[in-house]
Amino acid sequence: MIRFLTDLRQYQHYMADFIRENINCALWVDMGLGKTVSVLTALIDLINDFEVSKTLVVAPLRVARKTWVDEVNGWTHTQGLTVSHIIGTPEQRLQGIVAEADIYCVNRENLKWLVDLHIDGRKQIRRWKWDTVVLDESSSFKTGGKNGSQRWKAMSEVRQLFTRCIELTGTPSPNGLMDVWAQIYLLDKGKRLGNTLTAYRDRWFNPPGYNQHKWTIKDGAEEEIMALISDLCLTLREEDYLELPPVVNNYIPVYLSPSERKDYNRFKRTYVMELKGQQITALNAGVLAGKLLQLANGAVYTDNPKWVAFHDGKIEALLELVEFLSLDGPLMICYNYKSDLARIKAALTKAKYSFDVLTDEASEDKWNAGDTDILILHPASAGHGCNLHHSGSEHVIWFGLTHNLEFYLQANARLAGGHRREGKSIVIHHIVAEGTMDDDVIDSIEAKDDLQERLLNAMRKYVLESVK
Repeated sequence: MIRFLTDLRQYQHYMADFIRENINCALWVDMGLGKTVSVLTALIDLINDFEVSKTLVVAPLRVARKTWVDEVNGWTHTQGLTVSHIIGTPEQRLQGIVAEADIYCVNRENLKWLVDLHIDGRKQIRRWKWDTVVLDESSSFKTGGKNGSQRWKAMSEVRQLFTRCIELTGTPSPNGLMDVWAQIYLLDKGKRLGNTLTAYRDRWFNPPGYNQHKWTIKDGAEEEIMALISDLCLTLREEDYLELPPVVNNYIPVYLSPSERKDYNRFKRTYVMELKGQQITALNAGVLAGKLLQLANGAVYTDNPKWVAFHDGKIEALLELVEFLSLDGPLMICYNYKSDLARIKAALTKAKYSFDVLTDEASEDKWNAGDTDILILHPASAGHGCNLHHSGSEHVIWFGLTHNLEFYLQANARLAGGHRREGKSIVIHHIVAEGTMDDDVIDSIEAKDDLQERLLNAMRKYVLESVK
């Protein structure tokens, strides 16, 4: 390993230099390592050199509302920057736009509104005041999925109106290399990977076939894609500068009883089951996969929000784990379905444990202040911009697993990312129902993570070679 960075400050200066030297660029950097302050550091110099005037930050709501202004106020050299928020009611957003500031933060949900305010069809109807745009958590800009597609389309409509684009993410390809095209297009307008997703897929991927239901990457394509985008993307890993304690994955098996196993396998085969007088039906393979994951957790929906219990194996394992770990400090418990949350709360209440559910900034602050023994959270609420490491917790328990690699990595990174882990050995506990859909989810997460690791390490290789 080449050690060319010796501390966190040097690491951040390296990222800031990369931003200053590249008009369009992406920081694919491990979570919790200072991407935000690196951007702020670069912006100060670019503003002073008259290369940047006003910057628009597009981010998840929590990040847009709190994280950027906290970072500005948290560093001595950035406190001269001013921040305006384009958040809230339409009137509040308009006030945020007209306010005089260096940085304007808008949440992703309001991006289309902001673009529609400036673009009518293909005609620009208002002046676009920002010459720099930062896409915080750029992996959420994609051509697939309603929300991601809408964000990407909105941003592509105004892309010609600003000069400098900076993308930030720790998970550039949570679902495979198909996610990369949209992000790179917003940087180079199709120069490297093609002008359309169709052209990108046709060049580097094989279409679904008789025995394959998804697009698969062609031989050698992975290396070609990584080489083409290496000049735009900076990837540096925490191991390049920090000597960190390990993150340990602990798998706790739970076994269905013979009768439960029989019912589970029959449902998997027939798509139909009767459970405690309730008829459970899966209309297709996608619904079946979701129902099987619910059954693995111990309850299945009959008609949302109604559900019926199937087994208590995971609840019993959770209580045993909580009893064992609670002496070691505060704990985080991640759940997947609302039925999981209801059962977890009932079990902890019966066992007389004190707990809270992460719902807002107040519950986040209470946890960080050390006033919560057990924090229950959904990974979607514990992702971007959520800081949970001040509690001192060293344990994350996954009661219900998720196929969403980005949710999984982001939730874990609330404790295990970079400087958050200094001096702490973090253990990620997974309660897994053996021989169920849980096994498939673990395999899926590991496969996706392996591909993303190859992508990030390939980008890192180019950085290491450039400083030899």
